[in-house]
Amino acid sequence: MNEFYKNKASLPREARNAPDLRESIRCYVTQRLLSVADTCLMHDDDPFRREFGHIHRRYANFLLVVSEAIQDTDYFTKSVITWIEEDFNNATTGAQREAAGIVGAELTKIVEIYQ
Repeated sequence: MNEFYKNKASLPREARNAPDLRESIRCYVTQRLLSVADTCLMHDDDPFRREFGHIHRRYANFLLVVSEAIQDTDYFTKSVITWIEEDFNNATTGAQREAAGIVGAELTKIVEIYQ
């Protein structure tokens, strides 16, 4: 990610005010990622939005596994951020780059809150 996405990133209030990292990720997934995915996937005529929505859904599904099934949420969340950075650096479409940039920046903000 870069400064553009870090400056653009904002978090839902529920994610910012959650009592711990695990709950913050749950809120972020439901309040942001799935909401964006659902909205974008309604636009069959817009390839950018469809791809952007699919990527958000993929990140949401992965983060739900991290928040629900894994003991060391902090470590695995940081691993996910690294993988999203790789997605950002290797993106071949604008939707891939945009999704990885904004989700990676927002997830980084969440981790910083709970350090």
